[in-house]
Amino acid sequence: MRAACLVAVLATLAGGGMAHADDETSRASETVGVTAGQPPRQSAPDFLFGRPRTVVGVSGGWLVASERGGIFDFTRGLLTINDGDFDTGAFRVHIGRSVSPRLDVMVEVGFSRATITSEYRDFVDVDGLEIVQTTELTQGPFGGSLRFWLRPRGREVGRFAWVPHRIAPYVGAGGGTQWYHFMQTGDFVDFVDLSIFTERLDSSGWTPSGHVFGGTSVNLTRHLFLGVEARYIWANTPLSADFVGFDNIDLNGLRITIGIEYLF
Repeated sequence: MRAACLVAVLATLAGGGMAHADDETSRASETVGVTAGQPPRQSAPDFLFGRPRTVVGVSGGWLVASERGGIFDFTRGLLTINDGDFDTGAFRVHIGRSVSPRLDVMVEVGFSRATITSEYRDFVDVDGLEIVQTTELTQGPFGGSLRFWLRPRGREVGRFAWVPHRIAPYVGAGGGTQWYHFMQTGDFVDFVDLSIFTERLDSSGWTPSGHVFGGTSVNLTRHLFLGVEARYIWANTPLSADFVGFDNIDLNGLRITIGIEYLF
């Protein structure tokens, strides 16, 4: 629901944007005030020769983790970890190819890591000191996407020139796989005899994932574009041997990012 609302807002805002227009009188205005013997200044053209086909991008932002059920409920109940503690920075790079004025095919890889230091809510050691541990969740999505432009990113003028629009909204969907590593290390309580032991508990692996997204692209220069995007990812998988008896770990999350794309 949060992803759908953000996509709708981005598309509504972008729909009211004005296209980047050519100034037919720019050449004349640039020659005003030029003294004799000095050539008129030449500005770089605000168009490309032909529609660009390849895009390379990098973006960063914030992951709002779902943290539902299973190991997350258990950890929050036992340790001083709260809702939102697994929210963290997220990073993504992608490369794509334009197959039509309204459709891009992209390959993407991302990374995020949340690290939380905690202690037991209801237990201390024999000296009255806190029983401390660290919980870490690392995620690395990898996959592909189809990006559909609600308004083409630019327009072709004549046979050769391609002029970028100032603002263009898009939506998309895709899927792939996601690597994760959930780790808890430090001191723990054995609830059989209430002794304290030091341990490292790990679960990691790959799982299928899917995602939807929406955003807006803003033209900065002939080749450079600024992008703002909201993306929701679905993924979950069984935990490995150190966490026997728990439901699948929930790796769903909303990613809000801002980044730069280079077109050529």
